[in-house]
Amino acid sequence: MTEKRSVSVRNVGYGVEAPEACPICHRYSEVKIVFADVVERGASVQVVYRCGYQGCENFFVGYYGPPGQGVLLSVKPIKPKTSQFPESVAKVSPTFVAVFAEAEEAAQLGLSQIAGPGYRKAFEFLIKDYAISLAPDKADDIRKKFSGAVVSEYISDSRIQAVAKRSLWLGNDETHYLRKWTGHDVDDLVALIKLTTNWIEIDHLSKSYVQQMPEA
Repeated sequence: MTEKRSVSVRNVGYGVEAPEACPICHRYSEVKIVFADVVERGASVQVVYRCGYQGCENFFVGYYGPPGQGVLLSVKPIKPKTSQFPESVAKVSPTFVAVFAEAEEAAQLGLSQIAGPGYRKAFEFLIKDYAISLAPDKADDIRKKFSGAVVSEYISDSRIQAVAKRSLWLGNDETHYLRKWTGHDVDDLVALIKLTTNWIEIDHLSKSYVQQMPEA
């Protein structure tokens, strides 16, 4: 539950929702109130906060509606918190990691219409680079094919193939005018992409241990 804090706006006290975590370091340290005032001719309130974590101590601003409402609308600036992927996945497709991070940044900044296609692009790099790692002699063919064909023709692991297909279905919804999978959204797309990376990591580790410990 969001904590209510008391602020003084031009000598009038109000209760406002305070941010639960610093939007820059993302730690749940004490958030200190520095200053508050009305803006836009009294139509809204802005509160300057400071992170209490000694390794951060950055200032940021909480944006509210008219005085007295106290509902936190947004916080800026935001330093996006990006996902970490296994070393094997980053090695297979560094471009996937880079594009996924950009899509995450767009999502956290509220740019949802940009984030969806970004995740779709990131996944295309992931699945094609993974396929190339399995069949390097077919690299040129894989690069030219549609991602769906790459999944069907070059990904033999049924677990990876199953989640990869669904990632592509939802990814295509993010780039098309009409949505086919109306009961699912970009959060499901992100979950499926991360599931795919997990299966790729399992496949990589399994093969690695088999090679390191051959049967007698």
